[in-house]
Amino acid sequence: MNAPTLDFRDAAQFYAQALTLAQAYVPQWSGDWPDAIPSELDVERDPGLVLLHLFANLAAYTAGIENEIPEQRRRDFFQFMNMQLRAPLAAQAPLHFRLKAGQAPQAVPTQCAVLSAARQDIRFQTNAPLQVLPAELCAALSVMPAQDRFIDVLAGLRAGPGDVPVFVAGQASDPAERPLGHWFIMGDPALFKPDDALQSVTITLVGKQLFPEYFANWYDGALTPLDAELSGVPGEQELVVTLTKNPQAAALTIAQLAQALHATDGASPTVVHDQAQYWLLVKPARQVKVLRTLMQQLPVVTGVRCTFRGKTILPQQAAHDLVLLDIANGVFPFGETPQQNDAFYLRSDSVFAKTGALVTINFKLTTLARTFPVRLVWQFWDGRQWESFNETSTDATTHQFADTSNNFQSENADGPTAIQFACPRMGRCTVAGAAGLWIRCKIAEGGYGKLGGIAADGVGDTIGAIPDSILTVEQKNSVSHYLDAVAGVNFSYTITHSNYFPPFIESASIDYSYAAQPQSFWSDNAFALRRFLYSPFKPVEDVFPGFYFAFAPAGFAEKSVGQKLTLYFHLAQEQAQPGRGLEWEYHDGQAWQALLVDDGSYALSRSGVVAFTIPAAMKAADLFSQTAYWFRIIHRHVEHTIGLLGIYPNTVMASNVTTISDQVLGSSNAQQGQKFTLNATPVLPTLVLKVIEPSGFVTAATVDEDGPAGVADSTAEDVPRVWSRVDTFAFSRPTDRSYTLDYQNGIVTFGDGVNGMIPPSGHNNVLAFSYDTTQGLAGNVPAGELTVLRPGIANIAGVSNPAPAAGGVGCASVAELAATSPALIRAGGVAVQLEDFTALAAAASAQVAQARAIETPDHRIRIALLAKSADARPYAGVALLEHVASQLKSACLAPLAERITTESAAFIPVTVTAQLSVAVAADQLLALQEHICAELRAWLHPVSGGPSGQGWTFGQAVLASAAHVWLHRIPAVKAVLSLSLNGRQDGEVVLAPNELPVAGSMLVHLSLA
Repeated sequence: MNAPTLDFRDAAQFYAQALTLAQAYVPQWSGDWPDAIPSELDVERDPGLVLLHLFANLAAYTAGIENEIPEQRRRDFFQFMNMQLRAPLAAQAPLHFRLKAGQAPQAVPTQCAVLSAARQDIRFQTNAPLQVLPAELCAALSVMPAQDRFIDVLAGLRAGPGDVPVFVAGQASDPAERPLGHWFIMGDPALFKPDDALQSVTITLVGKQLFPEYFANWYDGALTPLDAELSGVPGEQELVVTLTKNPQAAALTIAQLAQALHATDGASPTVVHDQAQYWLLVKPARQVKVLRTLMQQLPVVTGVRCTFRGKTILPQQAAHDLVLLDIANGVFPFGETPQQNDAFYLRSDSVFAKTGALVTINFKLTTLARTFPVRLVWQFWDGRQWESFNETSTDATTHQFADTSNNFQSENADGPTAIQFACPRMGRCTVAGAAGLWIRCKIAEGGYGKLGGIAADGVGDTIGAIPDSILTVEQKNSVSHYLDAVAGVNFSYTITHSNYFPPFIESASIDYSYAAQPQSFWSDNAFALRRFLYSPFKPVEDVFPGFYFAFAPAGFAEKSVGQKLTLYFHLAQEQAQPGRGLEWEYHDGQAWQALLVDDGSYALSRSGVVAFTIPAAMKAADLFSQTAYWFRIIHRHVEHTIGLLGIYPNTVMASNVTTISDQVLGSSNAQQGQKFTLNATPVLPTLVLKVIEPSGFVTAATVDEDGPAGVADSTAEDVPRVWSRVDTFAFSRPTDRSYTLDYQNGIVTFGDGVNGMIPPSGHNNVLAFSYDTTQGLAGNVPAGELTVLRPGIANIAGVSNPAPAAGGVGCASVAELAATSPALIRAGGVAVQLEDFTALAAAASAQVAQARAIETPDHRIRIALLAKSADARPYAGVALLEHVASQLKSACLAPLAERITTESAAFIPVTVTAQLSVAVAADQLLALQEHICAELRAWLHPVSGGPSGQGWTFGQAVLASAAHVWLHRIPAVKAVLSLSLNGRQDGEVVLAPNELPVAGSMLVHLSLA
């Protein structure tokens, strides 16, 4: 086999590249050249060009020597040039622990194992100890004071899937945003009670800046919209609001109202104990924002007056003495033969319950043929006795009584025929078997006619008519006395007919007008329910956007305060640059106080764990209508929108490692180049290797905790000493305790006594004190898979990984070393040309599968990176992009550093449509179809696919011919009848330099051969 060509350039190519670099870096010199490529005459005249020629010839000579190195020496040469097989990397994942309800805090130790539920050979262990606290997240919301809006983050996270913004950049609104609630609330035990008799409600507001748009939307206690008409000069001292739709809601306590109100606005209320009332609410028009910058323009309310009106309300019942009357068909109020003390009763529970209302009872009367002197007294039942409206002038004045009914004898010619009074507080009584609120009209004096009858005439008149010549006067008197008193004789009778003109009421209706002030007033601004005082609408106190989150009080106060709490913030989009400083604060029950945090999220620029000690002085606070333990993050400079996929308390980072301790590797025989093998592979570079050496075996190079250099150990026991890992023995001295480690195979190799010390002989004296093994790419498990706690821990209800594990990479192979080393050797650790940037970017991290440097038209250097991952689209994470950029900037000239940017590879989906002829049993067609689709997806994977199975290179075209070859590798496929890529029959998919293919839709049709 021929030796590989490490550098294909000849002297001419080196010279051309040198000229290009000179033109870029030394324009003061190259600008004097007559031509882009200097001629031989120019070379003879310019010593600098002569030096470039010499350099090109020397470089070509060196490249020739390099290309002549035999294959068996190549790896030794790479090792000598410090080109080593890279170690694996362990995947990292957050582990969220859940405490059992009602339990005390539980400690989770370091290296606590959690396994994959699907594959229990996948093992993670915690990187640090964790105290799991009773910390239940009960609220999370983002407030944007400048927009008077908020986002209910917790509700969005619970609704899932997808991210919820916690900070929104710019003025553009997010679909999750909602207006902050601003409510002015009036309540009363009776005023706003549903009433069929009520026809209109008028609210008169008195104050300043009473702009109608702030009082545009009215609601009853059930939050049913009420139509309203507003009148008044904008901004003046009075605003009149007339409701054309009346309240119909049932009575609620303020706590019940707040619950409904905040459920609509997106929060849970704090319970406020109060009596049930009827409510009327108003909030500003949708386009109105209650902002701190508009404080001087916000309404001020100093007085509220409510006026209620009802018209043409039929009395509920009517009665005359003990008989109910049907007043709708007309009635005789005192019967057809009215007598003194007869009474007419009217009932209206709805109207007569309105104490203080001005009540008018209108009558339509039949005019009587005669009028009579009669006095009527109107009375009401006060709960104990009948009290008069008008018996005395004092009564009439007290009750504002007026009567234009003419005692029911005729219509009033000058206006309505009615009585009017200010409704007193009445009590219920029973009239004619009906209990309710009654008034009555009683005939106190006079009447409406006379009662007829028969009267006997006495004998005195008849006897007195006898002439005196017949009977003398004395005789007449004696006879009359005898007949009247003794004999009882009457000579005649007189009959008198009854003569009554009873009043008749054809119809009656009730009107009322009622002005009163509601009993209670509240304002609710940004979920803060407060007793009202002058300003109904108040802006939030904060100036800058804030993310607020809180924990339920249950268990938190007694068991969590004073403890360390960890929170994992899972971000939807990570940023390369750390965010600007955030202000973390907690509420102590009175005010916000600064909170010191260990921010592993780099100011919410990437997913990470934030840890802090809950201050011992922290108290529950009533914010956003919830009593809880509140924290907040203030962001003064929101440069990009931050979306949250989840926030998880009691979370610690874990690694896909298994730590193995105290493994005996074997016995040293004091020979050169001894090799020992670790039990578990692949191995991370965390091996702590010890060799038990005889007492007194201390070399001049030994400087450690066991004693000073060059001094013999005086102890009688053998001494275990730590040896150091090196990449190569090339720089090890004979006295250096060093070894090399093959990460893939777990082989420990010691030196030969010239380069690296030989371990002294002994029995089982080579020990792996501790080392870690990992599963590389296999450890990149999806979210929610790490759920098996081994062993179980008391009081822990469960564990899971809220985010996918990432960063796991296997060991580099010899083939990868052979492929990447030439470019790295040529670059020499310094990035000058694009090829150097490509090589150094690929070597900057084991997580980089491939890199490509591209120069843009504006002379910027874009580095596209492909992450080493089994994901369908292996995007390079923000941390990886930042790390590679940092490495490249330190490896290039300062003028180039500012021009470097890193980005993830762009992925182009490739849809494959194929018609294949196959040889398989008919019942196996479906399974074969799925297998072929899986093979095509594997072939198109950017990292592990491609024609050679080593992945696709940036910009490599996907050819139909290569797909033909790949399909023919499947034994059951006998012929490819047709094949198209992205709709092009036997075509190709051409990619840009920063693009890579990924699998799109797979449409495979099979026919039996």
